Amino acid sequence: MSLRKERMTDEIRDLLAITFQGDSIQDPRLTGVTITAVKLTPDLQLAYVYFRLFDPSKTPDALKGFQSCAGFLRTKLADNLEVRRVPELKFFYDETIEKGEKIEKILSHIKKESPS
Repeated sequence: MSLRKERMTDEIRDLLAITFQGDSIQDPRLTGVTITAVKLTPDLQLAYVYFRLFDPSKTPDALKGFQSCAGFLRTKLADNLEVRRVPELKFFYDETIEKGEKIEKILSHIKKESPS
């Protein structure tokens, strides 16, 4: 990853995280959101934003909330980033914890069944 892309990824993640920590977002569907990662396309035109919630069952509502405030978030980024074009934002629920737990269960199951 180029230094510029890496720096921009970190800045976007930090700016979005700060926005969700404060009272900037009034949408109740986005209460308890934590930004976990941002991935940029090579042309820096699209940012994939990964998030977590305290209650994963509210993910569909949160995705709708993100769709409605995407313009506001891009404006916040435009005010703070020194770039000609702010990337479009796409939001995804971060499933890494659930996937990790699933792998751990599989590995422990294999360990129990393997002869010692």
